[in-house]
Amino acid sequence: MTYNDWHEVFEIKVKDYDWYTCRRALFDCHDTLALRKDLPPSDPYGVKLWAEIDALREQQQRLAKAGREPSDFEERYDRG
Repeated sequence: MTYNDWHEVFEIKVKDYDWYTCRRALFDCHDTLALRKDLPPSDPYGVKLWAEIDALREQQQRLAKAGREPSDFEERYDRG
């Protein structure tokens, strides 16, 4: 699958995620990338992860525009 194919899949997957769920998923994706530093940019698994990361970031932006992101206080004390 191409990046665009994966991105469409993840847009559907994350459309109901809240800000915290996006945040946790982003940490998971970046942790996975850190463990797999040997992946070339064109590796299918890496492409999939970057499509997921971009879909998650876009969902967080949508939530922010809708006023559904945590306050600074909530973010500072999130233990999730």
